[in-house]
Amino acid sequence: MLVGAAVLPTAPLLVPGVSATLPDGIPKVCDAVDAAVEALPASDVVVIVAAGDGGLHDTHDATLGGIGRSDIAVDAAIDSQAVSRLAAATQYPMLKGHTLPLGLTVLALHLGDAQGLVPMTVPASAEFDALVGLGASIARSFADPDLRATVVVAGDLSSGLTEKSPMHRVEGAMFWDEQAVAAVDSGRLEALARLGPSEAKRVGALGWAPLAVLHGAAATAKIGMVVRHYSAPRGVGYLVANGG
Repeated sequence: MLVGAAVLPTAPLLVPGVSATLPDGIPKVCDAVDAAVEALPASDVVVIVAAGDGGLHDTHDATLGGIGRSDIAVDAAIDSQAVSRLAAATQYPMLKGHTLPLGLTVLALHLGDAQGLVPMTVPASAEFDALVGLGASIARSFADPDLRATVVVAGDLSSGLTEKSPMHRVEGAMFWDEQAVAAVDSGRLEALARLGPSEAKRVGALGWAPLAVLHGAAATAKIGMVVRHYSAPRGVGYLVANGG
């Protein structure tokens, strides 16, 4: 059964050791990520969800080599049986690759030695109802009371909040983030429907699709979410939340 969930941003800068000197505000985000991970209940399976090509991944190699830090890596403890089980339940394809995509790699690094990982990417352009249905399928796939599962999804909100943002300043981006944070914190994640996918793309919010998946999973398993932290120290919204 699904016993817990978390939202963690996937910026590589938040991974310990990536930068010797952290920009102002980043340590607080890192502390919130650590606290959310520690608050996750013990589980047999951890489904991790980030934006990307829609599919499931069955590779153990999680490395930041793509950003020039091949020294930061983890041999992810993938549960191949659980991956196959979820692929059959959701009809999502198995994606081949030598390493996990960057977003999933950061989530795996956040989780450290967590066992039973099931990595999944979802298209940022997918419709809300399809993503919610996918999340519900995840919860139903692990409904066995003797099998404890958690879901951890990407929490990267707008990348157009200030002049220093990757997208520079995008009109309405701050309001978009405020609505997304309120939806998660209030437990009314259905409000995410009006925030994307076109608006999510416009403000550069890669976490919208994973959050929609979380809604389906959390609603099916009756898990309530609470925001632990939100800030944008580098002009990108970082959302951290957990629930159980």
